[in-house]
Amino acid sequence: MGGGYQYNETGGFSKYLYETVGKTEYINGLRCKMIRRIDGKKEHAQLPSYSNTSDVYLRPNADDIAVQAKVYESRRMIVDFDWSHTHVNQSDGRSFKEGVVHVQKYRFVGVNDKGKHIFERISGEARLMNNAEIKKYGPVLRKFNLNVKFR
Repeated sequence: MGGGYQYNETGGFSKYLYETVGKTEYINGLRCKMIRRIDGKKEHAQLPSYSNTSDVYLRPNADDIAVQAKVYESRRMIVDFDWSHTHVNQSDGRSFKEGVVHVQKYRFVGVNDKGKHIFERISGEARLMNNAEIKKYGPVLRKFNLNVKFR
């Protein structure tokens, strides 16, 4: 569980930046873990760019209740479900209240000359979860936060 500098393509990381909170859950065929930074560093994007073995990582608040989730495909982050804050799209002004999940996709851009893996978060086009996402990921989000709202 780490970023682009620590990522090993063959598996694992050169250094682990996160630790598991609680136990691994298997929901809808997905391996899901709540994790937090080992160093306690706080920043908005607190979930890693790459997973180790999980399909979904969730970020806890101070009470160890999930407030964000990232989905990974082939270990790379592809989508973010966030309800920890109010989000406003810069592109169209659409607003999503704290507590209601907004969805943002990621696009892998490449690796810079220093070896950092670069992703673009398409945050200007955030949207609500669609029905397929609610069916597949809704039970995951509810397992870790009973109060999450999808719409």
